[in-house]
Amino acid sequence: MSRLGKSPSFKSETRKVKTLIRRRKWQEVFTFMIFLLLSLGFWYLQTLQDEYEIEIVIPVKYKNVPTGKVLTGDNPQEIIARVRDRGTVLINYSWFRTFAPLEIDVKALQKAGGHKGTVTRRMIETSISKQLILSTSLLSFEPSSIQIEYDDLLKKNVPVVLDLLVSLEPGFQISDTITITPSKVEAYADRAMLDTLLTVKTVSLNVENLNKTKELTVGLQPIEGVHYEPEEVKVSIPVEEYTEKRLALPIQCDSVPGNYILRMFPSSVELLFKLPLSRFKEVSEADFEIRIPFHEFETHREAGELPIRLTKRPARLSNPILTPEKIEFILEQK
Repeated sequence: MSRLGKSPSFKSETRKVKTLIRRRKWQEVFTFMIFLLLSLGFWYLQTLQDEYEIEIVIPVKYKNVPTGKVLTGDNPQEIIARVRDRGTVLINYSWFRTFAPLEIDVKALQKAGGHKGTVTRRMIETSISKQLILSTSLLSFEPSSIQIEYDDLLKKNVPVVLDLLVSLEPGFQISDTITITPSKVEAYADRAMLDTLLTVKTVSLNVENLNKTKELTVGLQPIEGVHYEPEEVKVSIPVEEYTEKRLALPIQCDSVPGNYILRMFPSSVELLFKLPLSRFKEVSEADFEIRIPFHEFETHREAGELPIRLTKRPARLSNPILTPEKIEFILEQK
C-alpha cells in the first residue's frame, strides 16, 4: 500500500511559527520607530517656530588707506552681533549664510591734517541690518564703535626684481633685455622695515611657449606693513625667431717683438652662433675679435698649443662656437 504524501513534522511547524513571530515583532518595532521619528520631526519643527538668540560674526575690511599712511592700534577684524528670530531663520544664519564684510573706507573718514577716524554705532548698525531679514531683531554688537588710528609712513625708492620663468617655442629666443616699468617703486613703511628692505619682488610668473614679444602687468609680492606706489609694474619680454650664422675670423696677436716669428695653425677659425632673424644682415666679422696677448704664446711655447676665445662680440648672441677650439703655433727667434 503506497502513500500519496508525508504529513509535516512537528519540528518544521514549530520553526515556521517562530519565524512568523519574529517577523511580526520586527514589523512592530519598525512601525514604532517610524512613528517615533515622525513625532520627533514634528516636535523639532514646532520648536523652530519659537524665538531664540544667537551670535553672528561680521568680518571687518579696511580699504582705501591713504598713500603714505599706516593703520596703527588694535583695529578689530570682526564684529560679534547678537540677534533674535525664529529658529528656522537662525538656522539659515548659522549654517547657510555667509555675511559680507563691513567695509570701512579709511580715506573717507580721514579729517584734514588728522590721524584718527571714527566708525560710529549708527554706521555699524546700518551695515549689519542690511544683511538681516526684516523679522530679525538686532539686539547688540561689539565693538559698538571703531576708533581708527593711523600714522605717517617713511618712504624709500626700491628696485623691482622680476620673479619669472619663461619657456619658448623651438627656434625662438629672448632677443633683448627684459624690461620692468617702472624699474623702482616707492615703498612706504616704518623705519625698521625700510632699513631691511633692499628690493621688492614681483609675484611669480610662469610664461610658456612664447613665439612673440609679450607685454604683462604684474603685481608686487605683498609684505605685511609695507605699501607700494605703484602697486603694479609693466613687464616686456622681447622674443624673436633666431637663426644660425657662420663667419671666418682671423686670430690676432698683440705686440709680437721684432726678434720673434709667430706662425699659427690655422691662422683663422670658424665661428657659428645664433642671432635674431632681424639682425642677420647687420652682424659681420667686424663685430668680433680673437686677440691673444703675446705673453700667452710664451707661456704655452713648450706645448705649442693654445686655447682660443672671443675677446670682442656683440650683445644678444646665443651659443657661439669656435672651430677649432685650440690652435697650434710655432714661436721662433730670428
